[in-house]
Amino acid sequence: MNQAHQTYVLGETRGELAVAGLKDIRRHSCAMAGACRRRLLIYTHRLNPEIYSQSCFLEAVRQLVILHASTRIRILVADTTELARGGHHLLRLAQDMTSSVEVRRRAPEFDGDMRSFMLADENGYIQRNLWYDLNNARANYYDPPRVRSLAEEFMLAWEQSEADPALRRLSL
Repeated sequence: MNQAHQTYVLGETRGELAVAGLKDIRRHSCAMAGACRRRLLIYTHRLNPEIYSQSCFLEAVRQLVILHASTRIRILVADTTELARGGHHLLRLAQDMTSSVEVRRRAPEFDGDMRSFMLADENGYIQRNLWYDLNNARANYYDPPRVRSLAEEFMLAWEQSEADPALRRLSL
């Protein structure tokens, strides 16, 4: 079956997929975020707007927060320069939903890590290696051991990171 027309189910569809091109990364990001029910973790060098500001992704995050009160969405970003300039839709959503969505600047000791990954619940991931290839990724909709390992790495970095004051919304 052609990968573009196959349906993938978070927590059920097994096997790692080669995700070729930004269009497919965007499609899988929306699908995985839309299927998420409890936890969404994003670890990235910069919060790529081509992926994380697309309307289907933003709507998936919004619905996740609205429909599941215990949801935790955590975003770790190494380079917050572009985010601080404003205009990123996911950052605005995070600023509106501070009880469920939190963004932190990654601690400097993780600067050499050029991976970017998104974890959906305890099951799925999309991972890119930014050293080698910006526009291709690996994804898996059901790989709890790999997701657990990446989540442990994420939480280690999260605990050593802090909120970037430049990303706070100023109330007037």
